[in-house]
Amino acid sequence: MNVESTIELFVAIHLFTIGLSHFVQPKIWADFFSLLSSKGYSGVIINALIALAMGSIIVSFYPIWTWPKVLITLYGFSQIIKAFIYLTFPSVGLKSMKRVTCKNAHSFRWAGLALSCFAGTIFLNLIITP
Repeated sequence: MNVESTIELFVAIHLFTIGLSHFVQPKIWADFFSLLSSKGYSGVIINALIALAMGSIIVSFYPIWTWPKVLITLYGFSQIIKAFIYLTFPSVGLKSMKRVTCKNAHSFRWAGLALSCFAGTIFLNLIITP
């Protein structure tokens, strides 16, 4: 398996697992973000470092700019941008995390569905492409 396929598999596993979790267990995600936001800027840093790790791996090893694989590269850049904003302007990250409550936890289902579909598309492409 080459580096490109390895990153695709890594991203697909990551997105499918998190997406399915968002869809099936939205309340644990609401609890997680409530916990992070209760930690103030320390929680923002944790959230940003998770995004930075994922984004940095993708962008470092997967600089592909052809359709549809560019979507993986753009996802990586979006994670780096999120991390940059949260680390540079932590009040933005804190405000975003504080919007999550148990009452609106159901909204994680939509994000989970989108992430799972994206992951499924990547898995399908891995199977179809020799």
